[in-house]
Amino acid sequence: MTSSSASSVSEVEDPIGAELDAEISSLKSQISTLKSQRALQARHILSSHTTHAILSRLRASKPAPPSSSSNPTSSGPPDVSPLLQTSSQQLAHNQENLYRACASITTFPIQDPDPNAVDHGKVLGIRIDVSSLGRFARPYYVMLNKPCVGEDVLRVHRHTIPPCIPVAALAARYLPIAKGAGEEGGAKGARKQNLGKFIRALRREIVAYHNRTTVIKSLRRDFKLDEDREKRGKGKGKEKEKIIADISAADAEAKQVRIEWVDGKIGRCVVGESGMVEKCVVIGEQGRDWEVERRILGGDKGDASMRGIGERLREGIY
Repeated sequence: MTSSSASSVSEVEDPIGAELDAEISSLKSQISTLKSQRALQARHILSSHTTHAILSRLRASKPAPPSSSSNPTSSGPPDVSPLLQTSSQQLAHNQENLYRACASITTFPIQDPDPNAVDHGKVLGIRIDVSSLGRFARPYYVMLNKPCVGEDVLRVHRHTIPPCIPVAALAARYLPIAKGAGEEGGAKGARKQNLGKFIRALRREIVAYHNRTTVIKSLRRDFKLDEDREKRGKGKGKEKEKIIADISAADAEAKQVRIEWVDGKIGRCVVGESGMVEKCVVIGEQGRDWEVERRILGGDKGDASMRGIGERLREGIY
């Protein structure tokens, strides 16, 4: 009797506890959002040139500190130096972000400490900045040197580019080095190198890779694939039926996306350099699902962008 009554009480309390947990989670989310908005508004106010000018005038017009003979209880104007320092730091941060956004490719010289390094250790460093979801990713670096004496021929010395980016293929295309370069007459007739095209093509590959991985992450978030089952069950009200079991990259470059449905269908999409879905195959128990393939490839709207896959997958289901 005691065990049955305790189990019945726990069954009654479970829905109430789940509802309270959901409300607490919602309140915590609202508090976090409000704190982020407050910090954003404070940064906007402090980074304003008008605010900086007002704080500078207030500090300039501040009277000298009172002597020891004066009334110690008299209160003067507040010290605005901390606010002015924070405003200057925010302005410098905004300027840095603006520079990284507009001048996403920068060069700088490097001195190789190795005494036996080619070209007396002179290395050309190139920094590539990429932003994703409103944030700057860790910069990528490419270091070039001149292996041939007396020749303005560059080669990739070191780099921090992900392995999925074809750095060697791009270097062979835009920075070709002829056999026997540096020897007398060895480089005659060789194709000219184009450092500008090499860096632009390399950055284009990096940006496309980040865009594809970002879209995959956003799709997983939209379909709540990374949430625990317990968190899904604590939500209030009826949720939409889950139709997608998994969305992931099928290769290292994220040019192929694998989609797995709850009912067992498996699809694979090929994404081009422009971010459009070029090919798609969906196979289920009854063979190929032409309707879902047509929907993913844009359907009647003709929009086959990778970012719109989530909306197109929901068409005809919800």
